[in-house]
Amino acid sequence: MKKLSALFFFSFLSFVLFVTNLQAQSAPEDYFVGTWNVKAYSLPQGDTDMIIQLDKKDGKLSGGIVDAATKKVKTPFSKIDVADNTLTAHFFAQEEGVEVYLTMSKKDDKNITGSIMDMFRMEGSKGK
Repeated sequence: MKKLSALFFFSFLSFVLFVTNLQAQSAPEDYFVGTWNVKAYSLPQGDTDMIIQLDKKDGKLSGGIVDAATKKVKTPFSKIDVADNTLTAHFFAQEEGVEVYLTMSKKDDKNITGSIMDMFRMEGSKGK
C-alpha cells in the first residue's frame, strides 16, 4: 500500500511539474508583443528614433511604426514573420514608394538588435 501511495504521489508531482513547464513555455513571437523604443542608425535622414507596437490577436501578430505625437500606428506592417527569436516585419515606405523590411532579434529579456533592409543598424528596448 505504501508503494502505491508513493507511486501515486510521484505521478501527481510529475504531472504538476509537466503542466507548469508547459505554461512557462511561450511562443517565440510572444517576446515581441508590446511597445519597443528603437533607434535606427545612419539612415539617409540621420539617426532616427522609432516606436514599434506589436500586438497578438487570435494567435497572429500585427502592428507597425507608431506616430510619437498621436500614439497611433502610422505605418502598419503588411507582413510579420518570427523564426529563431528574430522578427521580420514588412511595411510600405511612403517617402520612397517601396516595400521595406526590418528585423528585430532578441538580445536579452528587454533589448533587441536588428536592422532595416540589412543595411541600417537598429537597437531598442521594451517600452513600459
